Amino acid sequence: MDFLNMAISKSLFQLRGINLMQLISLILIFELLTFNALSLQITDSLQTASKDSIVFYEFDGSLYRASSYNNIAREDEEGILYIGNENGLLEFDGTHWQMHQNSNFTPVVNLKIIGDKIYTVGGGDVGYYQRDSIGRMQYHSMNDKLDEEEMPYIWYMAESNGKVYYSSLNKGIYYFDGELIKNIDVSDAYSMVEVNDEVIISIFGKNGGLAKFDGDTIEYVNKEFKFEDDAAYNIIQKNDGEWIIFTSEEGFYTLDPETYETELWDNEANQYFLQDSMYLYSIRKFQDSLFVASSWTNGVIIFNDEGKILHTLNEENGLKTNYYNAPLADRRGNLWLASGSGLNYLKFYAENEKLNFKPKALVRYMRVGDSTIFIKGGKDKVILTGNNTKSFGLYFSAPSFIKEDLEFSYYLEGFDEGWSEWTSDTRKEYTNLSGDNYVFHLRARDIYNKDLEILPFEFNIIVPTKWYENYITFLFIGLFVGLLIFGFIRYRTHRLSISNKKLEELVKERTYELRSQKERLKEANAELKVINNELDNFVYRSSHDLVAPLKSLRGLISVAGMSNNTDELLEYFRLMNISITKLEEFIKSIMDFSTNTKKPLELKLVRLDDILDSIIEDLKFYENAEKVKLIRAYDSNFEIRTDPKRLNIVLSNLVTNALKYHDFDRGISPFIKVSAKIESDTYIVEVEDNGSGIPEEYQSKIFDMFFRAHQGTDGSGLGLYIVVDTLNVLKGDIKLTSKVRKGTIFKIVLPIMD
Repeated sequence: MDFLNMAISKSLFQLRGINLMQLISLILIFELLTFNALSLQITDSLQTASKDSIVFYEFDGSLYRASSYNNIAREDEEGILYIGNENGLLEFDGTHWQMHQNSNFTPVVNLKIIGDKIYTVGGGDVGYYQRDSIGRMQYHSMNDKLDEEEMPYIWYMAESNGKVYYSSLNKGIYYFDGELIKNIDVSDAYSMVEVNDEVIISIFGKNGGLAKFDGDTIEYVNKEFKFEDDAAYNIIQKNDGEWIIFTSEEGFYTLDPETYETELWDNEANQYFLQDSMYLYSIRKFQDSLFVASSWTNGVIIFNDEGKILHTLNEENGLKTNYYNAPLADRRGNLWLASGSGLNYLKFYAENEKLNFKPKALVRYMRVGDSTIFIKGGKDKVILTGNNTKSFGLYFSAPSFIKEDLEFSYYLEGFDEGWSEWTSDTRKEYTNLSGDNYVFHLRARDIYNKDLEILPFEFNIIVPTKWYENYITFLFIGLFVGLLIFGFIRYRTHRLSISNKKLEELVKERTYELRSQKERLKEANAELKVINNELDNFVYRSSHDLVAPLKSLRGLISVAGMSNNTDELLEYFRLMNISITKLEEFIKSIMDFSTNTKKPLELKLVRLDDILDSIIEDLKFYENAEKVKLIRAYDSNFEIRTDPKRLNIVLSNLVTNALKYHDFDRGISPFIKVSAKIESDTYIVEVEDNGSGIPEEYQSKIFDMFFRAHQGTDGSGLGLYIVVDTLNVLKGDIKLTSKVRKGTIFKIVLPIMD
């Protein structure tokens, strides 16, 4: 089987009609061009949208201290923003940024806010975030509720009748009923959209159509609305009650929610996305009668409920890039655009902005000394002792607004005499509060709203007066403590005299023990010197192999910035990609080494085909990968009971080396052959190639740390060292047979463990 011709499951990329390699190249170029995003503000006219101006804000990873790649944004009922970030769940209340991560540090690809829970998926993890009793955000994984090892790739989420649904393109639809995650076997199910209190499912392909849930199965309601490589990306209701189906490249359609019949919604916006390369990515309702749509490569457009395009936003008129993920229209009618280079916030300013909600001041948390007290909600009761009220700080915000737009004035009812001066600071220090109930009042203003009416944040600070906090109690306690101390001193004096005699005997015994320990310490010191030398060598070599690609990448970036020649830039990008690949390979080697060192052994029955499929998926974009034929010389159901992750580390290093060190100029058909069998009480796995081979003089050293037998080929020199180290944990062994210009065979022997 050729690496290039391996079967790839239907994916989101195929739905877009874009070649996978072209899309990945496009994203890589985009990331390189936009990773150094700068914060800026640009004012532009949007007369057709009845607004005075737009201000473009940019937030990148250096500002909120997380990855610049964001997948999706959602707003809760209080106006707090939650963003699916490559590093986890990012929270923004207009003032404070906070990153929430689970124990596996997996990304958040999609999220849905249901009640006080934020359901998330990403990186093979499914679960939800929820604030605990003291207001801290906690992650609750639901992977243990799956019958499978991990949740497959999820794109859409929906909620209906107390169930949370997840659509997986290849493995059907999953749903969480509050106790378990179950599967509905549906082929090619793509989107799920909530319409009139039910979930409409769009299924593409010849057997596709529109369907809805019928218990634990689905029922087709329209078998005519189907496309071979497209589906309904969203279904949105217009102000006049009419529902519109939006596809990526097959146009827009009206939907009758009673009969489920569809009809082409032909207008200017529809014709725009029917053009070649104008692929719709996501669409949202915007400012009551408008729609905002993001495309794969052509920026964002805004059109009205008649399909007339009002404005096009892209790199030419203010946006940082033309590629955006799902947009969010917040409750003020402004836009948040998530992308690979951070977040864009598009503020539509108007002279007389009218809000359809009451802004509320939120105290997010308090700082008391070195402690942080999180505020879970507006009805929290905060209890502080007298000492704690000597000095503490309130950290507040006004969600739905960003701090840079506002000035604040505040007073604490029951303590302050009046409103403070206007300030941009969102922290207020208080000292020496007496026991009482307090209400924190806040007001704000911007250039168009001179005095925003903001609901106060009501909470109680209770400073209880204890029975022991009066002077008479202190006096009696002092006398009692004095008597206890005097009695304790007398008792300790007597005990010390006895202890001194015992110590004299112990000193004699310990002197002999110390002499023995001194000899053992000498031996231990000698061993530590050897270990330190090895550690110094590891740190030196690791530092060099980590810094070298970064220096190369920095130099290439500097040179590329001085060139306007397209061919030269493409060559620089190719060289940058090589440097990044070197860095990724070395970091993977260190992570494999760390995993093998720290992770406990987990024995599972695993199919060898599954391990190889995972390895091949990682290697399919390697240089010359398409030229190498992979031969599987074993039964397709062959299974090994071992630690799957460690077996993956061993085979990944051997297969990667076989691919990397092939001599493609010899004029032969290169292959990698993996064979496996059970012999006596052991598994025998062999990895054979017809590559360059290893000279005999190097064969005794190739398993040493940082040894490189092929000096002309890039590599970390850690791969085979990690293989041996990993096999030691698995109680296995490895043997080598190699001839120059003939090839190499690695024979792995693993015990059959119960």
